[in-house]
Amino acid sequence: MKVLLAEDNYKMLEFMYQCVPWKDHGLQVTAKCETGMEAWSAAQQETPDMVITDISMPGMDGLDLIEKLSDVNPNMESLIITCHDDFEYARKALRLYVGDYILKETLEPSMLLEAVQRMKQKLEEHKAGRHHIHQLKSFVEHSKKSLKKEWIHSFMDGADEKTDLLAVSFTTSSYIPVFGRFLNHQNAGAEAVLEPISTSIVKEWETADYILCSPDKMYWFFPCNRKITIEQISMELTRIQRYVEREMGESLVFVLGKQVGNWETLRSSLQQIKGGEEAWFYITEPGIYTPDQLRLNDGENDIFIHYTTALHDVKKMIAQEDEKAAEQWVQSWMEYIKQQAYHPEQIKSWIHKILTDIELKYQSLQHYSDKSSSVLYSEIYILRHMIELDSYLRNYIRQKIIQAANIRESSDRREIWDAKKYVDTHLDQKITMEGAANHLHLNPSHFSRLFKQETGETFVEYTTNKKMEQAAHDLLHTNHTVDDIALSIGYDNTSYFTKLFKKFSGCSPKQYRKDR
Repeated sequence: MKVLLAEDNYKMLEFMYQCVPWKDHGLQVTAKCETGMEAWSAAQQETPDMVITDISMPGMDGLDLIEKLSDVNPNMESLIITCHDDFEYARKALRLYVGDYILKETLEPSMLLEAVQRMKQKLEEHKAGRHHIHQLKSFVEHSKKSLKKEWIHSFMDGADEKTDLLAVSFTTSSYIPVFGRFLNHQNAGAEAVLEPISTSIVKEWETADYILCSPDKMYWFFPCNRKITIEQISMELTRIQRYVEREMGESLVFVLGKQVGNWETLRSSLQQIKGGEEAWFYITEPGIYTPDQLRLNDGENDIFIHYTTALHDVKKMIAQEDEKAAEQWVQSWMEYIKQQAYHPEQIKSWIHKILTDIELKYQSLQHYSDKSSSVLYSEIYILRHMIELDSYLRNYIRQKIIQAANIRESSDRREIWDAKKYVDTHLDQKITMEGAANHLHLNPSHFSRLFKQETGETFVEYTTNKKMEQAAHDLLHTNHTVDDIALSIGYDNTSYFTKLFKKFSGCSPKQYRKDR
């Protein structure tokens, strides 16, 4: 606590300073002044918590000094030390709430110390009281915020309840509800940034209000009438966006609801703007949107009809270690998905299935780092929009190509790896041992012996098993006919294909599909 001493008698001033162990009591004497004006000037540099002053001083007396200082710090404690012992001074001192009044004739060090301790105790009690009041105000404000969050969820779920928590008055105006969210990701510090500007806007608009529901979601309620237009509301939302961009480097997206005039239509409008939240998956730029701009595919088109083609293509690119083609594959599919506006859950399910099949295909390879279906699921389903999905896919395929290259380079017999790669990339064609040997620039007989020696099976057996694995997959995951599936893996004779498949699985293709 800071103490100011004012006394025109230098010896008395030094006596007051020396007879109290200020530091031992947590006090700091910030100034020792011989005139009232000097004390006032010092107080403007460092506002005192406690002032000890004589009454009679040249220029400005002690009581005038206390009066001026009380305007600066209403909680200040004061002590007068003076030769005057008359009623008028005492009455004025009482009017100024002077804490104590000591005559110089009776002043002793112990007396001054006791007076200082009493003032310090009063200051501490007052500070504790202010802190308690601040805590109560903070608790009430926090409780109000929590109640508003609970109310909005309950109200949108159909609870028939109005609220006095919001500064919304349908008797004076209609309202436009607004739903807002961060574009890129959740931000734990968002509320601390949004609170000041939100409070400022509410004070300016008087009957506007807001609810910060989570680290990245919020609702606004703006009055709209002849004096307040949608354009003005949009300007306020733009102001919030610019503020957040400046303070956090983040982008906010807002969706304007329909203008409403009562609580029931407010509920419908809120449900509409919140219900279209899935369409935010496709928003890549900050802005202010309407629900009509955020519409998803109505379900007529199913992206899973493209599953087999997409899986075949990406497997081939990984096997060929063709990163450029893989980048183009991701780009073309992202453009198609955005154009079709599929539901995000369908997109994530489709991607999850493709990547799970890639993992299953390669997990048996030596040193191949595979992810379980559950790990893939957790990684994919937290993706919030197309930008994140695009980045995730590119990185995933890039890593798989790198792993494939590492396996090839570390393989004891590169010829075997290249042979398997040849099979993987030519499953849709007739594959012969001679054709593979020619592709690898090897003598057919030497290649045949080498493959059997390294893998424990003949090249023909390996190729047939790979084709049957692909056929089994297509039987379960497509509605293609048996004839079409046979052709897709290089067999133009369905009867021969059926014979091979039965040997592979123990049943015919039709029975395999039926049983599973």
